[in-house]
Amino acid sequence: MLANALNKKYAGVLAIAFILLIFSFQKSEGQISREFSLPLWISDDMIFPSETNWILKGSCGPFQEVSVSFDNIKISTKSDKDGLWEINFPSVKPGIFADMVFVCNGETKVIKEVLSGNIWLCAGQSNMAIHVKSSKESIEAGEDLFSSDIRYFNGKQWQKVTSENVQSISAVAFFFAAEMERRRKKPIGIFVAARGGTGIEAWVPEEAFPDNETGNRFSTLVNDPLVLKAAKEDEDDMKPYGQHRLAKWGLGRAVPATLFNRLIRPFGQLPLTGVVWYQGESNTDNVSQATEYRFWLKNLISSYRKHFDKPDLPFAIIQLPVYDPGTTESLNVWKILQDVQATVAQNTSYTVSVDIQDLGELHNIHPVQKKEVGIRTAKAVCKLISIN
Repeated sequence: MLANALNKKYAGVLAIAFILLIFSFQKSEGQISREFSLPLWISDDMIFPSETNWILKGSCGPFQEVSVSFDNIKISTKSDKDGLWEINFPSVKPGIFADMVFVCNGETKVIKEVLSGNIWLCAGQSNMAIHVKSSKESIEAGEDLFSSDIRYFNGKQWQKVTSENVQSISAVAFFFAAEMERRRKKPIGIFVAARGGTGIEAWVPEEAFPDNETGNRFSTLVNDPLVLKAAKEDEDDMKPYGQHRLAKWGLGRAVPATLFNRLIRPFGQLPLTGVVWYQGESNTDNVSQATEYRFWLKNLISSYRKHFDKPDLPFAIIQLPVYDPGTTESLNVWKILQDVQATVAQNTSYTVSVDIQDLGELHNIHPVQKKEVGIRTAKAVCKLISIN
């Protein structure tokens, strides 16, 4: 009799547990629990995109009221069943300084000291990555800080550019921003994505690889275990360029598409004003590589315009400066790539090339003169978008 009673007791407990499990499952099926989250590029000291309409997306709990306010703007919406929401911001004038406040279901997030202005992506390899402190004009950088209206995004958070941190920022990007601010009298944000020794193929999404032998071959390398292993070993134990492990497959210091996926793809919501592209040194190994650069560059431009949902996104292509790689053949390859850069810019809408050949050093692939590179790029951009 005792055994029967115990069996009934356990049967009842199991039944209750089963009912709770079903209820929990049904609830989770009907409601997806999400935390109140914002895009990666929303942080204190950010640039609020001005002079453009843009859409901001985020998440919170399902069917929750969400409001966003900035200065005298306040917009409300409601999240959908999956907790996702989006808000369409109207165009605002540049120079507005205020906190940005998000509210969702009683939870408030305050983004402090936001400034409205323009945002430029500055991308490429080592000559874009080199810091102000390594440039010829490092001492002059402080003099170019006319105000606190230059903001820098490092891929994780925004920061004001100050005399204390300017030395650790991309020299070309900073001097470009300083000249743009001087000419336009408007705040500017620079988003720097640069890695030394990387080929253009690492910065192009796989779906935009050229439909040719090289593009098809590189597609097979994107997820190749041996290639990925070599890339990891290169990161852990860096060899001189050309002796690095990925060179075995004709690659720079990154696997095709990986830098786009890691540094560009997560920021598709970012309402860019334009792009400054300074890269090409790692695509001068031979004539074929330099000649095919035109396909990669054209596809990079079109894929970025698609990714950032801006068909007329302005591009400034900084041509490689003068340099002597050491042999007549390699010098010819270098000149081919320079010509390709100019030709692509000339034949692509809303694109301009920046001639800095006279700013190079014959025997230094990393010329130290960076301020004039930034100034010329700003001049070319202002002409491109009809701003004098």
